[in-house]
Amino acid sequence: MANLLQKALKTDEPMFTIGMRALEKSTGNSGVDTRLIADIHENAHKVMRTLGLDTTDTTGKELYHALIGAVRRSDIQQLLYDTDYVLYIIGDDVISFNLIDVIENAHHELHFESSIISHGQRSLRGEIIERYLCHIRTNETTTLEIVKSIGLLPESDAWYNNAKAYKKHTTGVEK
Repeated sequence: MANLLQKALKTDEPMFTIGMRALEKSTGNSGVDTRLIADIHENAHKVMRTLGLDTTDTTGKELYHALIGAVRRSDIQQLLYDTDYVLYIIGDDVISFNLIDVIENAHHELHFESSIISHGQRSLRGEIIERYLCHIRTNETTTLEIVKSIGLLPESDAWYNNAKAYKKHTTGVEK
């Protein structure tokens, strides 16, 4: 499972798989990573079906252009309401379902090969961290040490994770 997350994040951190195993072990091997990957697939497939795409044979390029088309039709905000961390892998391609990535790709008229996924990557890193931190069996200090050691908590993401936690704390609602 760690390989899929590593591919989505496009990280070459050599300790990533070992760190993800340590995170999973800290939860009593409860499948946090597996649930996250299942949620990514479920959300991606829901959006793909809404776009009229076949989830079994759509290419990355077709999906990318369908998302760009939804931006141009102004259908995108509701469509991608809860997909900020969804990075879907088709073959060797990673497609971001993050609203900001999709809008920026459309606005800058980026070709598929030049598309950005950085906002989705930041959101996915935050989602991984949050799911492990919120697990009943994990220790916050240990979890944070592991995620820092495998590159899941770069300094550039600190504002994002803090803002997300603040909003959840003050409103009781995430996002």
